[in-house]
Amino acid sequence: MFSYQPFSQECTDALNRVVAYHLHTSHVYLAMAYSFRNDKRIPPFVEYFETLANTRREDADAFLKHLWKRNTAICPPTLEKVDMMEITTPIEAILLAQEMERTLTSILVGLQGAARRESDLLRLLTSVLRKQRKNEDYMKTQLTFHQRVEKEREMQVQTKKPSTLLNRKPYLRGRKHIGDHEVSGLRGFVTSDC
Repeated sequence: MFSYQPFSQECTDALNRVVAYHLHTSHVYLAMAYSFRNDKRIPPFVEYFETLANTRREDADAFLKHLWKRNTAICPPTLEKVDMMEITTPIEAILLAQEMERTLTSILVGLQGAARRESDLLRLLTSVLRKQRKNEDYMKTQLTFHQRVEKEREMQVQTKKPSTLLNRKPYLRGRKHIGDHEVSGLRGFVTSDC
């Protein structure tokens, strides 16, 4: 059974940080998901980010209920806004997501240390930390996938050889090529192909 006495100040502060970071990441994940929705091919992580945004709000709600039940101050700190204009590629989005997941895990572990005598809160934390590990694994998998796709795309660009017929300047069409030089219809007039 758990008590209805207020949490310690250390535990209250840690809980408020967890709530604030859950809500912060929820907003960032939702913004990133919608910023990639208008691409021709929607990256596979978009739906995951939307689901994660909802899950983060639900987890924040669960932590808030713990604060409320214990008649403890609910005062989540304000976090710095992420500049979404800097997130333009799937790899940048996943790298940001990985950074947020590592930070959240660190904050949750801090709460776990502060709540060592709070069995009801520890049960919730155990469940959230388990989901956290899955989220971190997913982000690693997505990063590996998108890095491989990007590398393949770069290799395709490097291996494509431009066609000399297609890249010829329009005013040079119809002229005969001899070696590295081009001979126009005029006798003895030689121009460089550069």
